[in-house]
Amino acid sequence: MIVILYIAALIAAIGLFVIAIYLSKTLKSTSKTLDEVASTVDKMATELQGISGETQKLLDKTNDLLEDVNGKVAKVDPVFDAIGDVGTSLLGLSQSVRELATLATNKVSANDKKIAQAVSFSHSILAFKDKLKASKAAKEAAKESIQ
Repeated sequence: MIVILYIAALIAAIGLFVIAIYLSKTLKSTSKTLDEVASTVDKMATELQGISGETQKLLDKTNDLLEDVNGKVAKVDPVFDAIGDVGTSLLGLSQSVRELATLATNKVSANDKKIAQAVSFSHSILAFKDKLKASKAAKEAAKESIQ
């Protein structure tokens, strides 16, 4: 019975030894993986520092460009304000001309009869003038035929 205990103890010791070996291999593999992860993280930190520097430079250039654009836009703003003022002035002028034309049309419409009479009177004067010329020409022709 003691032999069985010794055999059981030996089997348990061998089992513990096998477990210790596998556990050791697993720990070595895990240690190697963690070392590679640490190395990768160090490389990434270095890369990120480079990227951070480039990003900062890009942001600085973007800010400079934005300031330049804002300055140029500020210089151009008065031109657009002036164009707006010209447009407003032209609108006022157009409205004034429209009102003047409407007023003139209304006055002409109100004086249609007077205008028609004046035109008729001028036609009568021109016709009378033409008759006088014809009469004068006839008298001169008659004088010439007598001579």
